[in-house]
Amino acid sequence: MSESKKEFLTFEIGTEEYAVEILRVQEIRGWQEPSPLPSVPSFVKGVVDLRGTVVPIIDLREKFNLKVSYDDTTVVIVVHVITSLGERIAGLVVDAVSDVHTFDMSKLQPAPDISSSLQNQFVVGLGTIEDQMGLGRGEQQALENSVERQSHGQMVILIDIDKLVADGLIEVIIGGDDSESLSVPTGNG
Repeated sequence: MSESKKEFLTFEIGTEEYAVEILRVQEIRGWQEPSPLPSVPSFVKGVVDLRGTVVPIIDLREKFNLKVSYDDTTVVIVVHVITSLGERIAGLVVDAVSDVHTFDMSKLQPAPDISSSLQNQFVVGLGTIEDQMGLGRGEQQALENSVERQSHGQMVILIDIDKLVADGLIEVIIGGDDSESLSVPTGNG
């Protein structure tokens, strides 16, 4: 894979498709009720114990001001986030995980000036997933090289999880003096 191409895990929030760099994904888990934390934004659902590590759970749907419900299809993507305290782990609540796709970073479109569900400072760029079902390898290559390809794919919003999740929030949740006093139930992990 060339330097400009990176793999991303795509996932759904509401009717939109988003993606995070696959190398940042540790695992994908089903919904587990976290232990609540006081004095945090409402989109921070609390923390869970993941094999001895306190992991904050952030509901991206609520952060993006979208409808939130928790059921058997709710998914938590556990990711590595770079903060001022170093690398940390966070859980991102999403509606569903889709697939892994490769995006050419040099061909991403910039985020539009107006976005109803996501602040632009968190957007790396907009990519397109082509519908390649039933195409042979040569046909896929021809489609990738085609000028028309932009109009035939599904748009995906590539997000910068460091800016989206960190932004001082992780430091407050797990880096403060109170982190040792957090009571997180063990098990289930």
